[in-house]
Amino acid sequence: MIKEIELRLVDAPAPSGEIAVKDLAALALALQELTTRISRDVINTPGPGRTRQFMEELSQLRLHAVEPGSTVLRFSKGPTDKLDVDLPEQTIADDRFWEIVQAMAEDRRPEWVTDRIAESAGKLINAFQAAAPTVIVGASSRREVRINSATAHAETWIPKRVDSGVVMTAAGRLEKVDLHSHEFRLRDDVDNTVDIKHVESDAVAARLVGEWVVAQGIGILHASGRLVALANARVFRANDPAADFVGGSVISREEILASAPGPDPSGGLDLSEDEAIAFLAALRS
Repeated sequence: MIKEIELRLVDAPAPSGEIAVKDLAALALALQELTTRISRDVINTPGPGRTRQFMEELSQLRLHAVEPGSTVLRFSKGPTDKLDVDLPEQTIADDRFWEIVQAMAEDRRPEWVTDRIAESAGKLINAFQAAAPTVIVGASSRREVRINSATAHAETWIPKRVDSGVVMTAAGRLEKVDLHSHEFRLRDDVDNTVDIKHVESDAVAARLVGEWVVAQGIGILHASGRLVALANARVFRANDPAADFVGGSVISREEILASAPGPDPSGGLDLSEDEAIAFLAALRS
């Protein structure tokens, strides 16, 4: 059941048998994310299948060797405590992984690939490009696939977007500012994000980071119709719609007690003489 994935980094900047920690981290995280998302997609396929936890156990990776020879990274895939038997779901997940690897080499995105899987594939291409000019992906039971960093593009895997040609508006809290690329991002109260591209007067708009804003620009839509970006945008300060529901001051305990119904906390019982005698007698009985 244990599979192996080998990455050979050809002409990498690090000495043979070594790799920069940042490059190793990026490669390992992207590779793990890709295999995990493929496994999750397999269990979403109609028909009988394994549980989500079972499939994620099959997708777990372990780095078990770093060897010389243009630096070779060897990853083991799958749990160590299972029978060495290929399951149908595992076979499907492996076939899909290698189809994606081949598609990376050919710089194309297969039609079946979901946006989540495509996002992970794009991250892995970025990691390959940072690690070496050429990466050869192989396994004992698979033919090697050579990926040229110069001809593989992460943009190929970006979810399909459509320029609507219409001015649209989005509101949310400005949380990302990049003055170099003139790109911002806002997030609304239900956690939807919208990229704000080619922002006019970006230095002025950058002062609004962390505040509630309204952005206007040419709407860029996901294939599903959801607004994902605004191009040639302008950003304006706006009132936070939740501000009216957030208390602006703290009420002290004394104020709360003073306004609460009931006896005066600093007063006492108002009894007649006969009532006081009867009350004391009751206490003694």
